[in-house]
Amino acid sequence: MITERYGVSVDLSVEGKQQCPRCKKNGRDNSMDNLHVYGVDSSGRHRGAFCHSCEYTIPSQEYLEDLNEELEEEYDEMGNKLDKDVLVELKRTTTTDSKGYRGVTKETSSYFNVRYDFDEEGQVDKVYYPTTKNFKHVGYKVRQHPKNFITPYGEVGKDVDLFGQFRFKNVTGKYVLITCGEHDQLAAYQMLADYQNSRGNASYGHIPVVSPTIGEAGAHKQIQQHYEWLNGFDKIVYCVDNDEAGRKALEKVAKVVPKYKLYVMNLSTCKDPNEALLKGKQKEFISRFFSATAYVPSGIVGSGSLLDKIKEAAKIPKIPLPPFMHKLQGLMAGGIPLKTIVSLGSASGTGKSTYVDELIYYWLFHSPHKVGILSLESDCAQYGTKILSRHLQRKIDLIEDDNDKMELLESEDVGGKAATLFTHDDGSHRFHLIEERDGSLEDVQELILQLVIECDVKVCIVDPLQDLLDGLSNEEQAKFMKWLKGLVKSHDVTFILVNHVRKSGAGSKANSKGADISEEDFAGSSTIFKSSACNLLFTRNKEHEDEFERNITVMKMTKCRWTGRTSPVAGKYYYDNDSHTLHDLQDYLDKNPEIEYSGESGITPDKDALKEFENF
Repeated sequence: MITERYGVSVDLSVEGKQQCPRCKKNGRDNSMDNLHVYGVDSSGRHRGAFCHSCEYTIPSQEYLEDLNEELEEEYDEMGNKLDKDVLVELKRTTTTDSKGYRGVTKETSSYFNVRYDFDEEGQVDKVYYPTTKNFKHVGYKVRQHPKNFITPYGEVGKDVDLFGQFRFKNVTGKYVLITCGEHDQLAAYQMLADYQNSRGNASYGHIPVVSPTIGEAGAHKQIQQHYEWLNGFDKIVYCVDNDEAGRKALEKVAKVVPKYKLYVMNLSTCKDPNEALLKGKQKEFISRFFSATAYVPSGIVGSGSLLDKIKEAAKIPKIPLPPFMHKLQGLMAGGIPLKTIVSLGSASGTGKSTYVDELIYYWLFHSPHKVGILSLESDCAQYGTKILSRHLQRKIDLIEDDNDKMELLESEDVGGKAATLFTHDDGSHRFHLIEERDGSLEDVQELILQLVIECDVKVCIVDPLQDLLDGLSNEEQAKFMKWLKGLVKSHDVTFILVNHVRKSGAGSKANSKGADISEEDFAGSSTIFKSSACNLLFTRNKEHEDEFERNITVMKMTKCRWTGRTSPVAGKYYYDNDSHTLHDLQDYLDKNPEIEYSGESGITPDKDALKEFENF
């Protein structure tokens, strides 16, 4: 009785050692004695062969005959959808022993009749997931490692049962779990079963776990065919893959399952159940399963999920303020959150851009969030000069001789400092600017979107806003502010808007001389200050006869939505023009006691307000 495998003839009727076909194929077994042949039994049937080197196996004739009888009934039930010889060969060459593939045990695989084909190195090459229809075996869905689905056996597709469903034919109860893939189903069932076994509460059976067999995009089409079966459970828990495809699939599934029974579980640190199993996150998986929340339509948030959202928001670091604004940082409870709009306003020429530049400079080195800038009053070269001056602590524009200026810029010291300012250690850009500013508002909106999406900008500065909105009606300005608020919400970005204020009224103190201003003085539509979560107003008497006094600014905060605090004096600052640097006024005076300061600059708030500010 001779059979040929891999081009090697094996005589199965002769007991003894022969050459192993697989070993020979791989260049081994030159001694021709790796394969042990067991000869024939008393009935004359061969007893197979086994290689103790590569574990290549030829099953006995008795085993094959028994397997053939075993498959006769199964083959008939399948309605001849799968060739019997193919089925015999499949069961001969594959095994339900997963050997720990992707963390799934032999017991779990065997329970759901999943079969594995191993390559010559003992690694999984293909996985055969059985498909059933009306709870009868009708085929196999075949997955080639790692993630390629190839030609199936028998019947597959949306008209078959959910994977694993045949094990729970007449089961009803409190829970059923739907995952988004066959191996996720195996992993989820295994983790839940292990948990139930450890608690001693599996006497009534394990929690049913099933999965669509056709992928997330069309999963709802298959799930809806099993409405009656799913309706036998109190809670239909859907484990959503932690990605956009998973969220879209959820919305479709919600429309085809029994109303008010759908619950959603999300895995915060893993993409899916199989990853949770592989990463040892079984406890997290179990916790998430039993804390699944009732499904609510997209755009609506159920209160049961609010604590998780609160925790997620609390983990996001705020945008810190530079040291000279330490009192404002206290009023803001630690800085500016993401997903907000902050508006700054002051009269023209009072130095508001300088304050914004100081904020930007600090954020470049101390904020975890990337910065993007739309400077409508400075082109890229001019803005670069300003920010480099701050970095050098020397105002480049004060150098009168162009040759001296170039000598400075071409020096090795400045080159090194510029590299530190403009790039990270890995050579990537530290921040981004919008260069093209002459197009339509829609063009600029597209560029802002590019900053946010392509450059991953989370803090976007528009300076000044009125130059962007010039010539637009109040309705058009309101529409733009609505667009900004939508972008804030959808992309977790914060906007810093620099605003001009209207001219001072006739007979009143001039803005240029430190007149008090309010948020209603912002030029343009009232939606600007109404849409902002925080409004900061700067006042400076730039015509004061004393130079020191001319460089003092008083800031007030009229709105801070996240803290509820306001202050008529949220900061008093001094600008050192030579070093292009801002200081907290009191800190600067403490370090320079020789300076005489009368305290008359800017607005003059009442004594109680000043006392409150100084004691904050």
